[in-house]
Amino acid sequence: MGIKKTHKGYTIDVSLGYDPIAQKQRRIRKSNIKTKAEAEHIASYYKQQYFQNNLVTNLKVTFNQIGDKYFANYTVDQKPTYIRTQKGYYNHRILPYFKETQVSKIEKKDCIKFRDELLNEDVKTRLSSNSINKHMILLKKLFDVAIDDNLIVRNPCIGIKKLKVVKQKMKFWTTSEFKRFISAIDEKDFVDIVFFTTAYLTGMRAGEMLALQWEDIDFGRNEIHVSKTMSRVSGENIVTTPKSTNSNRYITINAKLAGMLKDWKERQESLLSSYLITDLKDITVFQYSINTPIRECFGTKKIKKICKEAELTPIRLHDFRHSHVALLIDNKEEITAIKERMGHASITTTIGTYGHLFPNKQKSMSDKFDDLI
Repeated sequence: MGIKKTHKGYTIDVSLGYDPIAQKQRRIRKSNIKTKAEAEHIASYYKQQYFQNNLVTNLKVTFNQIGDKYFANYTVDQKPTYIRTQKGYYNHRILPYFKETQVSKIEKKDCIKFRDELLNEDVKTRLSSNSINKHMILLKKLFDVAIDDNLIVRNPCIGIKKLKVVKQKMKFWTTSEFKRFISAIDEKDFVDIVFFTTAYLTGMRAGEMLALQWEDIDFGRNEIHVSKTMSRVSGENIVTTPKSTNSNRYITINAKLAGMLKDWKERQESLLSSYLITDLKDITVFQYSINTPIRECFGTKKIKKICKEAELTPIRLHDFRHSHVALLIDNKEEITAIKERMGHASITTTIGTYGHLFPNKQKSMSDKFDDLI
């Protein structure tokens, strides 16, 4: 540690070891320090930071380099669909804004400005508050990589509050509406009848249904084992484990749905034989051609077409899951049983998502007090 007196005060020249990132010796030089005591204090501070491994590197790393490292090293244990979504956030909005800015130069105000730009986008492309919050979460994760590499000391996203998210009204169908929908499907499209009926009566996620194979259905017990999910990534069908540990579950089915699935299995076997497919072992339950069906085969476009015929207000495919929960609540099923059937990670998820659908028992509770007076 070198401290020298000059005609303008004191200077320090502190050697702080080798910088493995910048690949050169790390030195701190400061001048024009008024007193020797102050110079010693500053030099001691940098030494302390060095021994506590809190010093940032001198290497000028740009934001896009941090992004490359994040997706190369920090997402290896994530599902393909998660990575696809995160890359979408990054490539479409985050990277074009920060580009090749030096990471150490980015401040909290820059992150707030980025968020405000998302808020002020044209109404046609503007993201929801929930989506903007997710962009900011990813941005924070990117700066955490910079902290891990000693490029910055503090994450500039810390202290930026989340935007308030207005919960959208949940859409679901009553039993009568679902029956009208099913009745509008032509018998020749029997696979559609079976698919949407299964969705309505089990509450399975779309990916879980698309990954379903015949070996997953136990007709002796009338039970479906949900152990995988299918997603479309870069033009390929990717089968992975379900959303969470609790999503790996068994779902009981009613006798009529079991009968419908058996009927479809026979029809499927006959249908696929025309494509010279005779072994159903590796075939998915709802496959009706030589290709494995994807979400779009049963998605919004098809639902809207059927709803137009049935004169119904369309809902999304995922809303069949919501409709199933509404049906269970109407049947007065216990919330813990609903949680297990839906494969939620915790009861909090079930209550937070569907709590408002449960009947308000406040009046019946207070009416009982009359018996006490």
